[in-house]
Amino acid sequence: MGVMRAFSSTVTFVTLAIATGCSGTGGTTTAPDGSETVSLSVEHRTEWRQLWIQGTTDLPDGAFLNYSVTHEVAESSPPDEWPATNLLESGRATVKDGQFWSTVNTLNWPNGNVRVLIQFPFPPQPPPIESRYGPLGEHLTGENVTTVSGMKAVEVEHHFEHRR
Repeated sequence: MGVMRAFSSTVTFVTLAIATGCSGTGGTTTAPDGSETVSLSVEHRTEWRQLWIQGTTDLPDGAFLNYSVTHEVAESSPPDEWPATNLLESGRATVKDGQFWSTVNTLNWPNGNVRVLIQFPFPPQPPPIESRYGPLGEHLTGENVTTVSGMKAVEVEHHFEHRR
């Protein structure tokens, strides 16, 4: 078996809508006006030829998080010159017990910088999640909220150097 290398850097964004907000289920802060803040962190680890994207959140069980993983070669070379077909990978992870994770095969990846982007609440979401945060994130507030294609979203980025 290969040697396990763990590179971990946690980026945590925690915001409060107001200092006197009451705690909603799962630890998410709910302000009196129905606005929601979300805590979201992401890190990675590599084992053998697998990249594990994992993190913690105060989102309720069943919420879907979108992720994208981009190797620097994917941004500087046309796809037909890539040493692997998955240097740009995306998918969804489901929250369970305050955690989420997914894996990406890195078999033919070259050394280089990698960016991981986690986003919430891109549709579709389960009905209870959609009603709580809004179909387009209308109820989200806080410093980690951005606007993407006309909707509000929580985004967290994580960067690391991939080594074989």
